[in-house]
Amino acid sequence: MIRQYSIQNHIIFGVVMKKENIARKCIERILNIKVKKLEYIEIEKTEEVSPDIHGIRMDVYCENSEAVYNVEMQPYAISDIGKRSRYYQDMMDMSILGKGQPYSDLKRNIVIFICTFDPYNEGRHIYTFENRCREDSEICLNDDTQKIILNTKGTMDDIPKSLKMFLDYIETGEIQDDYTREVDDAVVEAQNDERWRKSIMTYEQFLKDMDMLKAQIIAEGEAAKAKAEADAKAKAEAEVKAKVEAEVKAKVEAEVKAKVEAEVKAEVAEDKRRIVGRMLDKGNISDNDICSFVGITSEELEQIKKNRH
Repeated sequence: MIRQYSIQNHIIFGVVMKKENIARKCIERILNIKVKKLEYIEIEKTEEVSPDIHGIRMDVYCENSEAVYNVEMQPYAISDIGKRSRYYQDMMDMSILGKGQPYSDLKRNIVIFICTFDPYNEGRHIYTFENRCREDSEICLNDDTQKIILNTKGTMDDIPKSLKMFLDYIETGEIQDDYTREVDDAVVEAQNDERWRKSIMTYEQFLKDMDMLKAQIIAEGEAAKAKAEADAKAKAEAEVKAKVEAEVKAKVEAEVKAKVEAEVKAEVAEDKRRIVGRMLDKGNISDNDICSFVGITSEELEQIKKNRH
């Protein structure tokens, strides 16, 4: 039968991982180690300590004699993946350790997020986090916890081929080996199971709504950016225009002022020459009196006399 839905649909992912051999092989590929038979698998597992405390719902919860595993399918971007993985791990530990039990009874606790986006934008397929000493990274806390973030869109050559084929299958649906064939068959089986069909379709619509919301947010962001750039450009142009206009105005005002002052100075000089000429024509006024009355120097008076002849 033809596969209609992707394993990115977390309902399908959970139903597929309900099969012990598929879930175990998935964990083995991710951890690159052999894993003991999974004795307990629960999908959509809910953990609530009390009505007043935030509960969690895990896509796939697995347990064996060595460890507990939480595998999450994350087909849309989230920004709180670090704190979310921390909280999931804490809640899992609380469900394991009963009252009066020693801490040594805590099993290895591994939280795995399979993301169809790169939460750290480094191009890695896998990001593995453990608690280590900041002052000496060789010292491990040995709390037996791990948080693993997988990225189906990785570009580095940083993982085994088997895991790369599984991530490629999640990303593109391409079948490359027996395991991805087994997973794909389980996907087809799940999509045709009437018990899950309604939930699968509901979640599929949710993914479409998330894609539409993402596109809307991007479009609004681009529109806001374009408007901000246009406003900034208009403001800069207005400031430049105002500055140029102010400079031109100041220059024109300075030129006009200089011209007016020059004209006034010339008119005053001409008036002085006329007055001096009349006083000289009288012939009975001394040079000192003329200079004092008109407000000129003796040198200026001599120059006026020369220009009269």
